[in-house]
Amino acid sequence: MIDGYRLMIPGPVELHPEVLAEMSRPVVPHYGEDWTAYYNETLDSLRTVFGTDGDIYPIPGSGSAALEAAIGSCVGRDGRLLVLSNGFFGERLASIALSIDPHTAVRRIPLSEPFSTDELTDALERESGITAVAVVHSESSSGLLNPVAELAEVCRRRGILFVVDAISSLGGVEVPMDAWGIDICVCASQKCLEGPPGLGLVAVGREAWPRIEGTKARGWYLNLQVWREYAEVWADWHPFPVTLAVPAFRGLRRGIERVLEEGLTRRIERHRRSAHSLRERLSEIGFPPVFPESIASPTVVAAHGRADVSADEVVDRLRGEHRILVARGMGEFKGAAFRIGNMGLQAMPETTDSLMQAIRCVAGGEG
Repeated sequence: MIDGYRLMIPGPVELHPEVLAEMSRPVVPHYGEDWTAYYNETLDSLRTVFGTDGDIYPIPGSGSAALEAAIGSCVGRDGRLLVLSNGFFGERLASIALSIDPHTAVRRIPLSEPFSTDELTDALERESGITAVAVVHSESSSGLLNPVAELAEVCRRRGILFVVDAISSLGGVEVPMDAWGIDICVCASQKCLEGPPGLGLVAVGREAWPRIEGTKARGWYLNLQVWREYAEVWADWHPFPVTLAVPAFRGLRRGIERVLEEGLTRRIERHRRSAHSLRERLSEIGFPPVFPESIASPTVVAAHGRADVSADEVVDRLRGEHRILVARGMGEFKGAAFRIGNMGLQAMPETTDSLMQAIRCVAGGEG
């Protein structure tokens, strides 16, 4: 039995009834005048969330599909990518990039440290021919936040494309793409945007296209030049090259509307306050946070276990006794920490209060 659990994992998130209702509507054609207008309106709303006036492509598939589209399209056969890795999903970026180009450079640092501008500068000086840099913003495998605004500035000064995996941050953490100089920003539908799984989102800034055009990208489905061509040539009736996932897109549309109805500034502050409160309350009962507030992600709260109640015991007992799902630690934090999703509806006071009551019961308190 997989139903009936409350999802407090770092994605997918539980969906608001309005989103579920939107997904249950009859399937309609993914082309034609009416759908194209609906599609373009949705992209305009997404531009507000991404903070860009560039292009956005909702690719049916996971966030990893969107990452492969971004990396393959900006590197192709001619460029060379530098991947910054300090976590499981940094390694996922590296795996995708190395499958496209075995000459990809990977700079690895400990999972407990965010990347600094000095680290990036040193990597760029040591590696030759780098044309693009990719990094994870919120490393949801550990709850670490990388300073992408500062890293973007280093790349901008050197004329290097900057690609950001914002899959677990966009919509819950500040990441204004154009203002920070992010050239390509990748997200997915099932986390802070409060949509269902199934859509990988790639936003391409206007200044990125001159450096992407002419790149000999591999493949067709995940080639952003193909998506751009259809957006232009079939703009009036079918502005994408494949069958769009209509129910997932409709669900995402309602999720984005909920984000904008709340207001991005207010929403980001809500996620910050919620994460801060969770870390404080967990510390009070002996579960210290993995990272200090200054480098911790507002969308994933990771905490260590106690000597008498291990991290894995917290996960198992929340599931078995309270039907709440939180996540185990990954990598070097496996068995040592547990992770709580703090995205969308998860970051509401009534939700976190209920979770903390259950954790106190697990910890031996009165609840």
